[in-house]
Parts: sequence; C-alpha cells; structure tokens
Amino acid sequence: MLYLCMPEGQGQWLWQLDDGAWQIADSLEQLIQTIQAVYKASDCVVFFPSQSAQFFTQLLPRTQYKQLGQQGVAYLIEEYTIDPIDHLAIFHDFHDDQVNFMAMSQVTRETYQKSLALLPWHVLALLPDFLLVPAPEKESCNIAQIFDRKLVRWSSYRGWCLDDVTLLAQLPMTVKIANLYQLDDDLTASVKAIMGDDLDYRVLALDKINISRFKQHPFNALLKTKRKQNSGVNYWKACAAILCLAVIAQVTYDALQWWKYQTIANQTAQLAVDQYKQWFPNESRINEQNLSSSFKSKLRMNAAADRQVLQLISRVGPILQQANIPAERVTYQDNALNLSLLARNSDALTQLTEQFKQQGFAVELGAIRNQGSNVIGLMKVQ
Repeated sequence: MLYLCMPEGQGQWLWQLDDGAWQIADSLEQLIQTIQAVYKASDCVVFFPSQSAQFFTQLLPRTQYKQLGQQGVAYLIEEYTIDPIDHLAIFHDFHDDQVNFMAMSQVTRETYQKSLALLPWHVLALLPDFLLVPAPEKESCNIAQIFDRKLVRWSSYRGWCLDDVTLLAQLPMTVKIANLYQLDDDLTASVKAIMGDDLDYRVLALDKINISRFKQHPFNALLKTKRKQNSGVNYWKACAAILCLAVIAQVTYDALQWWKYQTIANQTAQLAVDQYKQWFPNESRINEQNLSSSFKSKLRMNAAADRQVLQLISRVGPILQQANIPAERVTYQDNALNLSLLARNSDALTQLTEQFKQQGFAVELGAIRNQGSNVIGLMKVQ
C-alpha cells in the first residue's frame, strides 16, 4: 500500500510504502515521478493536515443518540463550529456513550478532492494526519515526529498537528504516560518542559501504519467517485489546483485571525467596562463609548490624587484585562496595590504573578480561597 501525507499549502509531501520508511518530496511532480519508479500498484491512502478540520468530543447516552439520528446529532456541535452546519461536512463515531466529531468545510473538502483527482493512483481514503500516530492506551498520549511534521494523539479519534508545541499543556489531566516516537533532541526537551517531570516518558520506534478498513473509517472525508484507470497527470492542472489550495488556505487563515483579534478586542472593551463598574459601582450607565470620558472626569475630580497610584493602576489594569481576571477589590497602601482577584483556579493566579514579574513589578501572591467554581486570591503589586 502507498501512503501519502499532503502538505499544508505548498509544503513538502511525505510518502511511505508498506515495506519502507517515510520519505519526502519537494513537489507534486517530484512525488509522482519518484513513486512511479518503485510502486506498480494502483491504490493509495492520503492523509490531510489536521488543521483543515475541527474535532470535538461529546458525552451522549445511547438512547438520546438514537433519538437524534444521523442528521440530528450533527447539531450538537453547532455552537462550537466556525462555519454554519450546512456548510460543513460532519463525520462522527459513537462509542461508549461518547460521540467523536470531525467537521470540515465543504469547500476545503471539494478542493482536496480536486487535488486528489490529479494523482495517477486510486485513492481509497482521505484521513486526518494525526491517525499516522499509533492509537494510545488508557492514560497515555503518543507524540510523533515525521521530518518537520509533529503530531500528537491522545485517544482513538482525537489528536493534533503540533504547529505550536505549547498546545500540549491543554492535554487531559488524566494523561500519565507520554510515548515519544522518533522525536529529535530539541523537540524532546520542549515536550518535557511543557508537560512536566511527573509523566512517565517512553522513547519508542514509530510502527508501520495500522488502520484496518480505510474506506470504512468514520473520519474518511473522501467523496465517493468511480474508480478511474491509471493515467498520466496534467501538471499544469496540478499546479493550478495547488495554487488555488494555497490561496484558500491563506484567505481562511487571515479570516480566522481577524475573527480572533476582533473577539479579543470586544472582550477587552467589555472587561474594561466591567472593571470600571467594580471600581465605581454607583455609576451604572457606563459603556464602551463613554468609558474614556467618564474615567477622565474621575481624574479631573480628584486632581490631587497620588500620581504614583494612577500610574500603577494604568500599568496593572491592561495586564488583568489580558489575563481575563477581574479585581473584586483594590486598595492602595505603602506604595503598593492590594488586589483581591477572582480567577478560574490557582494556576491562573500563578501565571498572572509570573506575567507581572516579567513586566518588572514586585509581586507577592497571598492567600487563596475557593468561591464556587472559582478562587479568590490576594495579590500585592508595586
């Protein structure tokens, strides 16, 4: 069997035969010429970059799953997807009262399909690339490196392509064992630095791909087409398809970045309004438009206020807003701000302390107590 790993944009292709190791090709033309010299069969399996899809897991009793049906279950992820449900190709697997979803834009799926049509082989399946990593056992995750591609998998149907290694910090807390497959020294050091010393790290060789029944895999995104005869490739069409894919990927990336920054800007503005209301609870008619003028009015009314405390607040405020940690109470004494902060957990307060130190503040984190699902911690900043 021939296995192909598609690049993101105009990157390098990866390929492997059943009896060989992973190899690299700089272009589609080089890939085809190289493989045709050594591979005489007609079938292949293609893996696409996991970044092209979204993955979700939801708990759902079997009775409710049957009631929703194949169509209705897709709407369970409607509030989490970027595109409308009607514009997505949604795949799922139900097992042990748990639904694992893969959602891919219909446009992206059709673009991949057109690119695959230019290959001289019959494609059996189109799967996310994290499936190249062996399925992990309970309480473990598997991390693999194939040339420059870094992949992680922590369950049968969940995994990532690690463009940013810091994503490993978001793995489930139940992970106790990390199996490292052919990682170089730098990546190994980065993984251990992020995941900590409490895990059991095991260095293993990457096994051959072991996926039974490629066509029937729940995440097979391949559109059903008639089997075609092996034929030559029109390279001009191949170049045009790859260029189109690169443009679509860039436009999609820019749109996602704009949406992300716009969301952060709106959240920051709302946090500023909420912070003002906490400091001045008697003023309820405060919004984003009149926040600046209201704050300037407060400053004019208190022109004799200590300039040092105002400067300190102006530096501390943005850091609290960025961390999404509101101050329940603020007092100024002995040239220091005493803050009572509401956070998700103690780790968030610890990270905030480190962030203040990086900005040159002298910080002391005091007592922390639980308040519902959150915590309140005392912090002294000067």
